[in-house]
Amino acid sequence: MKYVLSTLFFITSLVVFSQPNLLDVKGKKQGEWGKTYPKSKNYQYRGQFKDDKPVGTFTYFYPNRKVKAVVKHDATGNRAVGNFYHENGQIMSIGIFRNEKKDSIWMNFGPSGRLSTTETYRMDSLHGKKTIYYIPPDLMDKRQIVASVYNYENGKVEGSFTEYFDDTNVKKTGQFVNHRRHGEWITYDIGKQRLMLERFKNGQKHGWFIGYVDGKEVNRMYFHYGNEVKGEALKELMSQMKAKGIHPNE
Repeated sequence: MKYVLSTLFFITSLVVFSQPNLLDVKGKKQGEWGKTYPKSKNYQYRGQFKDDKPVGTFTYFYPNRKVKAVVKHDATGNRAVGNFYHENGQIMSIGIFRNEKKDSIWMNFGPSGRLSTTETYRMDSLHGKKTIYYIPPDLMDKRQIVASVYNYENGKVEGSFTEYFDDTNVKKTGQFVNHRRHGEWITYDIGKQRLMLERFKNGQKHGWFIGYVDGKEVNRMYFHYGNEVKGEALKELMSQMKAKGIHPNE
């Protein structure tokens, strides 16, 4: 009888501890976990926890049961590689998580499978280079042509910016300071000649804006902290700046 009771206790224990979504005595997630969509038996995700940390492979699903993402965690749960998918099955994003936050370089793809952007993360914020690519209309064209390159610091655009034509020639250059356009921004035509010189101060148009045709100046406008100034008001402002030793573009 004692042997039978011991066996029953062992079997019961196995049944209990094989159940999903269990917390241990310390309230930590252990073993298999899963979550379904509201009013549905279809899973949102399934995976394993150890001491409240995800381990092994987590699979995420769209409501129609198609795989949305596969995230593979290391044994400690501190690092994971994520593969995310469009509903048509094409890869959408590939990247690394550290402590469940995006880290290092992530690659993003459109529904056709073409590379659309690469982004650099630190602690879940954009930090470093972000590159945007042209998506060729011809699906057989496998070239990866850069459309623009930004730089980020702690989630904000900072530093140099470059935009390109699809023949790789430079279309526009400029700088961001504190997430705002600042200083000179230059736009070029397809023939590599200047088309426009713009000036900004803390995100506002400020200074002389100059337009070009065939590389030669054809017109200019003056902006003062976001507002265009012209006519007699411009003459008066220029006179005041000269008297104070202030350059119009400062």
